Amino acid sequence: MSELPNPLRWLGLSVLLCSLLWQTPARTVGIFLPASVQLEGFTGSLWQGQAARSRLLFADKAFQLGSLSWSLSPGSLLSLTPSFDLATRWGAQRLDLAVRFTLFGLEVRHLTGDLDVRFVRQLAPLYVGGQVHVDLEALDFHPGQVPEIVGEVLWRQAVWTARGGDVGLGNFQMTWSNPEHDGEPGEAIGQIVTLSGALNAEGEVAIASDNYRVSVALTGPALDNDALRGALQMLASPDGEGLRIQLSGAL
Repeated sequence: MSELPNPLRWLGLSVLLCSLLWQTPARTVGIFLPASVQLEGFTGSLWQGQAARSRLLFADKAFQLGSLSWSLSPGSLLSLTPSFDLATRWGAQRLDLAVRFTLFGLEVRHLTGDLDVRFVRQLAPLYVGGQVHVDLEALDFHPGQVPEIVGEVLWRQAVWTARGGDVGLGNFQMTWSNPEHDGEPGEAIGQIVTLSGALNAEGEVAIASDNYRVSVALTGPALDNDALRGALQMLASPDGEGLRIQLSGAL
């Protein structure tokens, strides 16, 4: 029996390899994910699959994402930059985003979603409620570099959840950008403004390559609530008739 010509042989091997890869089970997606991302209950394939349960780990805390579905661009593996379209659903909570892993870090595009802000309680003793809407065009992290963050985050119907009943705070907006400084990337700046409500918050959050700082002035009739004012003073200090949150640290 004569052998197949080399071009046909390589074509056959390529088709066989692609077929095997296309049938790769969904659980294989774990090789691309950091240890802080946990998935369970896989269905589908590596290229288009779903996990029935997903969560993010922060130290000893877990942030539940719910069901997670993804599609992986086959061509992105050839360029060593695995690229996924992701969607998570957990009740009214949802996230949609495009993620690309590069040799230099993580790049997120078109991140939109709605979150219940009560997840903050899992990370810090802040008893707040309301809905957070995220609409970020870019969210990039590269070790040793200033992160790129572009877009808006809205905190709607914000409340402080007290034993005596919820205290309404208002509606707030944080707008992220990366202004240049002397032609070079400066800091990722999140400008905070109050859209409406009894608590007026004005200031900014700044993130550099190796440090962060927070400066936010708090005023308004909501501070007449002694319990709320006392709780805020765990993070803020008196500033005239109001309070000011002034924080900084290394990353």
